[in-house]
Amino acid sequence: MSGPMRAAAPRATDLARDLLAELFDALWIEDVAGFQSRATLGTTAEDGTRDYALAVGAGHLRARVRPDGWRDGFRFAGSARYETASSGADIDASALLSLVLAGMPDLPGTIRQRSLDELTAIIDALPDRAAWAEGLEAEARADDAIVWERLAAWRDRPFHPLARARHGFDRAQTLAYGAEAGRYFALAWVALARERLAEAPGAGPSDPFATFLDQRQQALLATEMRTRGIDGSHIALPVHPWQAAHSLPAHFAAEREDGQLVLLDFQGPLVAATSSLRTVAFPARPGLHLKLPLDVRTLGVRRLLPPQSLQNGLHGAALLAAGRAHDPWLAEHVALADEDAFWHFREADGDLYAERPALLGCALRRLPEGGPIVPLATLAVAPGGGLPPAVRALAGEAPDLTRLFSDIAGLVLGLVLRGVCLGFVPELHGQNALVAFEGARPCRLILRDHDTVRCAPDWLVEVGLPVPAYLITDPQRNSLLLRRPDDLLAYAQTLAIDVALRAIAETFAEAERGFTLAEARRILVATVRRVLGEAEAPPERKQWVAACLLEQPLAPFKEVLTPLLAASALTTSMPSRLGCAANPLFLEARS
Repeated sequence: MSGPMRAAAPRATDLARDLLAELFDALWIEDVAGFQSRATLGTTAEDGTRDYALAVGAGHLRARVRPDGWRDGFRFAGSARYETASSGADIDASALLSLVLAGMPDLPGTIRQRSLDELTAIIDALPDRAAWAEGLEAEARADDAIVWERLAAWRDRPFHPLARARHGFDRAQTLAYGAEAGRYFALAWVALARERLAEAPGAGPSDPFATFLDQRQQALLATEMRTRGIDGSHIALPVHPWQAAHSLPAHFAAEREDGQLVLLDFQGPLVAATSSLRTVAFPARPGLHLKLPLDVRTLGVRRLLPPQSLQNGLHGAALLAAGRAHDPWLAEHVALADEDAFWHFREADGDLYAERPALLGCALRRLPEGGPIVPLATLAVAPGGGLPPAVRALAGEAPDLTRLFSDIAGLVLGLVLRGVCLGFVPELHGQNALVAFEGARPCRLILRDHDTVRCAPDWLVEVGLPVPAYLITDPQRNSLLLRRPDDLLAYAQTLAIDVALRAIAETFAEAERGFTLAEARRILVATVRRVLGEAEAPPERKQWVAACLLEQPLAPFKEVLTPLLAASALTTSMPSRLGCAANPLFLEARS
């Protein structure tokens, strides 16, 4: 296998082309409908590319592919066409998906249409996204936390071709409530009868508004509550305006009719969406976030706020805190967002797993002070081509990308490998982890969204760490308490290495500043060795982790299209499954 091709010159992001490339690459690596195994590849051309051909229907899908560069295999390198005996035309991502799905006769029509609808919705929104690129580049400043969230949302989940879908938002709502545009909007507010409100342990019933409303706003809210005669019987709750208009009327009609739920005129401070969409930030208080249910579907998931997830977040945070206390490196280089305060609707029978408690509630997040702090994903986003705006703002116009990538990899792998050796792994993709800089160098990670800290209970017990008392709704699909350490390590490999660090490495390589994917892989191998050499953990565990990461030709790969096409009903968990792909860190695969 030849080495990775030289990166193209810096260019402005073409999202339509990038969407086609992401879809092609996902279809290839997951071999959907034989997209890889049934294809024919031509001979290697002078530029390193090869012709790709796949028989589909009455014709052939044609494209150019090139060596992957990250792992053995190929990826999209040029325009795709569909050719028959009498005609031929270029196709976009929507047409490509339609062709592939048409070759899956056993696929239910509802799933086929659902998938096509999501891709069509993304394509319809692309012109606006392209127009935002220049503004994002110009507004990027080290002290503007909302801009960093907007940039992190630019690719959402890298390498997931349907990640940008916002099923439930129309074009105007995407502009108003999506993170990329950076629009400020006012929250809606309701008053809920006190006996119908449940709160986190230690969270006072008045805290939903007292934490982020100034004195004038609190006075206005109190006046309306008194005027309505509900100041002693109800608690005010913020609601996402889309949720208030589209979800509450249908699900809480009985409570509105009997006065247990009252819609308020009060609006309060303006907010802006973060990269999480359902979580909003306050422009004047960058360290404070508010997480709200939003019954919009992204990544095949309804973005609700289930009480069991909120409770699990408390247990996950407790395990992370215990890990920091156990390992001095973690204590110095990892900090946790405070997500202990939350409130939600309570059913009369107290059922935490019912639907409605997930539809009405809120959670507060307080980030540690200090900065600048950027989502890890922001370091992989360059809307205008060249260096990512975050890199220019934080590390200068001429940064040493090798040193910067090495520093980032040291933090990410330092956390996940030490965690694996102790028996836990946070869900460390580019949105859940933030990077704090000191000077021009990253110095620590800040973790948020603690409800998906996965662990191997037996390993935790052996080193004296607590086993989280997670609320598990479906034992068969449980991915929090894992029986096998192999499954635990797989989350580190797929999310930390093959998503977060790969996205940064590819963006750095595309900036054409002398950094290559081959260099990124060498750095990762060296970092794995260094971290495992330094980690305070049982030696046999460290040896096993090193062997899995560096000596196996295949590695776990997080499939996203195949399970999405197999999901007849969508829930609050993203459809995914672990497959296998060539291991980018396999020592004998260096080229």
